[in-house]
Amino acid sequence: MADFSNRLNEKLKLLRDSYRDFFVAADGKSGFGYAAFVSVCNTTERAVVLRGAGDTPETAWESACATAIRYVQRHELIPVWVKVDITANFEQVPFAQLMDMVANSRNEFFRRGISFDGKLHTALIEAEINGNRIITYKQHQIELNRVNKYLARCGLNSLTEFPENVVLFDCESRFCDDNNAVFTLYGSGEADRNIFGRRVISGMDDKLALEVISTSSEYLSMQVALNGKFDYGYYPIFHKEIPGYNIQRHASSIWSLICAYRITGDKFTLNQINKAVGFMVADTFKKYPDRAGQDNTVFLADKVLNEVKLGGNALAVIMLTEYMDATGSDRYIKLCRELGNGIMELFDKRDGSYFHVLNYPNLSPKDKFRTVYYDGEATFALCRLYGLTKDQKWLDAAAMAADRFIREGYEKYRDHWIAYAMNELTKYLPEDKYLSFGLKNANVNLDRIFNQDTTYHTYLELLCVTFELFLRIREQGISCSYMEEFRTERFVETIFHRAEYMLNGYGYPEYVMYFKYPNVALGAFFVRHDGYRIRIDDIQHFCGAYYSFYRNYGRLDSLRKSFIKAD
Repeated sequence: MADFSNRLNEKLKLLRDSYRDFFVAADGKSGFGYAAFVSVCNTTERAVVLRGAGDTPETAWESACATAIRYVQRHELIPVWVKVDITANFEQVPFAQLMDMVANSRNEFFRRGISFDGKLHTALIEAEINGNRIITYKQHQIELNRVNKYLARCGLNSLTEFPENVVLFDCESRFCDDNNAVFTLYGSGEADRNIFGRRVISGMDDKLALEVISTSSEYLSMQVALNGKFDYGYYPIFHKEIPGYNIQRHASSIWSLICAYRITGDKFTLNQINKAVGFMVADTFKKYPDRAGQDNTVFLADKVLNEVKLGGNALAVIMLTEYMDATGSDRYIKLCRELGNGIMELFDKRDGSYFHVLNYPNLSPKDKFRTVYYDGEATFALCRLYGLTKDQKWLDAAAMAADRFIREGYEKYRDHWIAYAMNELTKYLPEDKYLSFGLKNANVNLDRIFNQDTTYHTYLELLCVTFELFLRIREQGISCSYMEEFRTERFVETIFHRAEYMLNGYGYPEYVMYFKYPNVALGAFFVRHDGYRIRIDDIQHFCGAYYSFYRNYGRLDSLRKSFIKAD
């Protein structure tokens, strides 16, 4: 037991040193006193939050530390990760106003601490509020019974009713990891509260991108079972598994693993890729005669929903062409052609549109339209097929589909798959209309993308893939009329901003320590506004986005520096 307390004492000393300036600057006149919180996590169970209050930050710190040490000794809790939060930036508001704030926030997006009394004896930090679902976001309210259950678990006095006023606060926060490295966390004083609780970084670069690619691809690799099927996903607050299975997301998740493998060369990743490809090829494809009666058409069947989806065939082609290119194999060329024939069965040569969903197994029509993403995916896949086979029919169909995107203003959808499709199409058809549309798809959406409050991982994919198109135009001297309208500096600024902002969904230990099983989510990616959802396609999009950022980083950074120098 003494060893546990000694380890905690060591970490607390390091953390205290990092608060030296804060203690000196604090005037001790907050009007509410101060509270300090020590979160202790052994990595396998949800962090325990111990707390203390006082008239100054330092006395609150001492109280919280004493409580934490006693708890660790009594419960033999190994203090692997330790996080400290000290209250700052107080605001008293009516409880009714708090309820309005909750009602107007996204799920898990209320980012302030709450005290239900004026002396901070019932204060809860933001991380434990959201990490334990104290707020009932589904009903957009705070329920007395739920709050009291949590207060009782923490050994705090329960409430007979909610008070007329509550105290909202931010914190000065620090985190000490398993190697005793101390990180300052974003907190009090930040204009954007959506970044609260994450470690401060000096800037987004290729080294950090490689780190998140490596950990997230390792996480995704570990989700592949012996039969090649992924563990689909879960909600980590209470570790609730997500039911069902989406074979399209299976295919796209393999794609992101292949991209990661290109960088890491990790043999375990390749082994998992092979198993996952084998599962899809062996168990989920079905061959049918096409319109001409030929037995050369393959569809990817969603056997959970009994559907055939345009996007399924498209993502299978995208993944398999990537696989063959990355491994030097030609094993799936025939299958890719057959999948492409399936896409063509759903393609209307009269106007360049696609039919989206058929019933499985009889292939009767179901939904003309399901999601705009299928259109971009299918067009990207057709371009990949042309690159693989040089059969003109694929490129002609892709061009016709792209003409429809231009005609119908598809830039309004802010679709990353359109960016992939246009980048690929213009490698073979560098015509002004396609080049200009590819740039426009990003350019007209830059402000919306820059200011998006959620991590919205597909936006970085859209930007980085468009950057490849932009570079090809510049470096090859290709004529493109839209370049005059393109906001290059804002474009590069937005890429770096989104690359850093997306780390708000990365499984840093200071985030995941408040989940039920922290080490399970470590190094993965989550979607905060959907209960911190961790699903294979979420990892895919995050990993794919950072892969694209990583491989283009040198030229991105060079361009950014040129703007700084010019200013």
